[in-house]
Amino acid sequence: MRDSDLDDLFAEARRESPAPSADLMMRILADAAAEMPVQPAPVRSVPRRTAGARFALFGGGGLFAGLATATLVGVWIGIAQPPVAEVLWPGTSGDPLETMDLAPGYELFASLDAPVEG
Repeated sequence: MRDSDLDDLFAEARRESPAPSADLMMRILADAAAEMPVQPAPVRSVPRRTAGARFALFGGGGLFAGLATATLVGVWIGIAQPPVAEVLWPGTSGDPLETMDLAPGYELFASLDAPVEG
């Protein structure tokens, strides 16, 4: 068998190829449609919360105003220590921090200089 014989055979097969029936084409298309992935429903976008909505979530602007006021009053009482603090809480303005020894001396480490026996 030569190449020209094979080419003649393929040419004859192309000329005599039967057309598929309409029923076969409908079944193929139905199978293809059944295998196609289902499109998910479009996701609804969630509206973004604004700053006002976030404040409302925690109780509104009044809550944050109260927290800010309490913070500022706490800082003021802690730093300024007005005479009112001494009246309400006696002994709060006893020793200033400059006279207190906040860092202990090296007496604790004096025992480390001694030689270890054993």
